[in-house]
Amino acid sequence: MADGRKIIFLHIPKTAGTTLNRIIDWEYNPLRIYSINGRYFRDSYRKLIDYPPSRLSGMRVFRGHMPFGLHNYIPVPSTYIVVLRDPVERAMSLYFFAANRRIHRAHSEISRLTLEEYVKTTPYNNAQTKLIAGQSKERDFIAGECNDAMLAIAKENLARYFSLIGITERFEETLALAKVLLGWKVDRYATFRVTPRRPKKEAISAETRALIAEYNSFDVALYQYGRELFNEMVAENQEEVEAEVEAVRRAKLNDGVELYYYRAVSSALKNISLVNSAITTGVAWGRGG
Repeated sequence: MADGRKIIFLHIPKTAGTTLNRIIDWEYNPLRIYSINGRYFRDSYRKLIDYPPSRLSGMRVFRGHMPFGLHNYIPVPSTYIVVLRDPVERAMSLYFFAANRRIHRAHSEISRLTLEEYVKTTPYNNAQTKLIAGQSKERDFIAGECNDAMLAIAKENLARYFSLIGITERFEETLALAKVLLGWKVDRYATFRVTPRRPKKEAISAETRALIAEYNSFDVALYQYGRELFNEMVAENQEEVEAEVEAVRRAKLNDGVELYYYRAVSSALKNISLVNSAITTGVAWGRGG
């Protein structure tokens, strides 16, 4: 940001965060990006907050699956960014991604469940509210119950601490806002981590969608509030956002050599950041989760 504050990207799973992370790789020096290891994010986050704050002040960006609250451990001013997603769509994306991807850590367990069974039994419903509220003191900070108090805290945190609130379903406008509010260039980008073999929307019944919304009711309320804040951000910067949306559309890579080059370099930049982050805090790569 132009004001020099550190950026904390609170990456909620299955919200187009991987695509945004690859954009971040191009916007900042990878040696100044602290990346929480996605495969071992619980232990990686604990290592981060236990590390001497003075060593972390040299980082420009912190990103990963983590709860709100990292700013309390950084001895310099910081701000948050996040992308929210329709909770019903996010839950379905989580399920089909794990059920159809054999290398997913929970594939064996989730692939034996129907979508409805998964929603009824998973401890990870309402994850958007839990992460943005940041109230859990447990190692698995995405699991557990959610309640009205957590929803109220999550709403307050969004309004007070987040400089950019994006919406997955309006990703082009989200990137346009990032250009306006954060000074990003977004010269080019591509989509990453698209859920494989997911049924078309019309294949999921209204009853199933209602069930998912019921089990994620706090996220439904938070998403509605987040959309209101997003709309306010767009309205306050309407002319600039409209102009930048066109630039974002032109920047998207869909095929060809340039797409191959972008993906290859993005992977290299991501790995540089991960290795440097592990060295910085001494994260053990081979354990945790």
